[in-house]
Amino acid sequence: MQIKKGPYGYFAIEKYDDPDRLCTYAEEVIAGNRSDFYLKPSTEYIGSGIMCSFEFSGYLPVTDPEFSVLSPGRRSTSHKKELKNLNLRRRSAGNLFYTFIKLLDNLISPSCIVLDPDMVFTDPEGITIKLCCLPLKIDPAELCLSSLDASKLERLLNCDFFKSILTDDEINTLVFSVRENNEERFIKTAGLIRGTDGECTGMLPVQDTGEDNTRARMPFDLKAYSKEEKDLLVSCLSAFLSFASLVGKLLLPCFLFFFLSVVILIFSLLKQKKKEVHVHKEESKEKSKQRSSILFSENALTEVNTDSLGLRDHSGTKTQPEPLISGQLTLISDTKGINPHYSIYLNETNIGSDCFLSDIVLDDPEIAPLHAVIKQKNGTFYLEPAIGMGKTYLEDSPVENGSSYEIKTGQKITVGDIDFRFCVENMIGTEY
Repeated sequence: MQIKKGPYGYFAIEKYDDPDRLCTYAEEVIAGNRSDFYLKPSTEYIGSGIMCSFEFSGYLPVTDPEFSVLSPGRRSTSHKKELKNLNLRRRSAGNLFYTFIKLLDNLISPSCIVLDPDMVFTDPEGITIKLCCLPLKIDPAELCLSSLDASKLERLLNCDFFKSILTDDEINTLVFSVRENNEERFIKTAGLIRGTDGECTGMLPVQDTGEDNTRARMPFDLKAYSKEEKDLLVSCLSAFLSFASLVGKLLLPCFLFFFLSVVILIFSLLKQKKKEVHVHKEESKEKSKQRSSILFSENALTEVNTDSLGLRDHSGTKTQPEPLISGQLTLISDTKGINPHYSIYLNETNIGSDCFLSDIVLDDPEIAPLHAVIKQKNGTFYLEPAIGMGKTYLEDSPVENGSSYEIKTGQKITVGDIDFRFCVENMIGTEY
């Protein structure tokens, strides 16, 4: 990207010869982002190409000498104020990292984020962080955390701006999580940085295998216990024999039994940790495939083998994750200026005319700024009208404010004077 000064401010500019690379959906999502970490993109067709620009007037690159701890001309501030700014910057950085996962939930690839330190901006106090996210069409394989590019992220985090607020362990963990596509670890680390408990929201639920677990609770049936549980039993037995030998003043057997218990325990914990890392990595890959299947159903149908999507739980049993459910609104009325299809994949999808309040923006005089909400809970979709003057109908029956209506495949939803047909899709993009 290039930085240019215009008559009304400073801009980061990127030019493309092929205008088809622009994704209008991604442009709308980034422009209406609620996290306020991404500069609003402005696109302009120039001849046979397109130019994407981001205004950063009033902001400084994070590589500015002002934020260098070794800069002799660094602006002097009180120690108390400097600590406060660093704490605010750290929290802002943690929130920023968390939005990388949120972009995936909005089907925007992290590969679109510009991680060049010279193109990452902040306010003069160094608290607010602003990035450029290019609204480009992406390959389905890039809809995962690892597309962020670990080497570029590492270069960004090792500049003075971030080094002043992040520890080496935190930087290494973030980079490693991107390299391994481990969303859970990335979210936990971001949570620690921003001052939360790092609660993980990236885990996929696992279906019940249907096995009878009552047998596993039988105390003397060794076949009912897993290998890890057997190792722990042997370790406890060795520890007990070690204690008994110590009481009997048999020092050599005491040492041998104690050493055996420690070795078994260490190997058991290491094996369990390795299994957990493998499961988390497979779950991240599976979630990436599910996300990409919403927008790229044809690719998913030809490339995803349903037999290979099974995961293994901690006991080694192969399980099948629950499909990622999405909905779709298909335009059936003759209304100009409205997209023919809208995907619904969030827990709450707002519909309205205000691009800052709504996820699906309908530019129509009969549409209220926040007109209606489609909520998803356990694979079931519900329609709720927003409090206002907008009219919302389900199968030509008006819906009342404060009520929630279950919607199913094939039903007609009318927002203002615009009619849509609703359908539900499963993981690989087929109606059911």
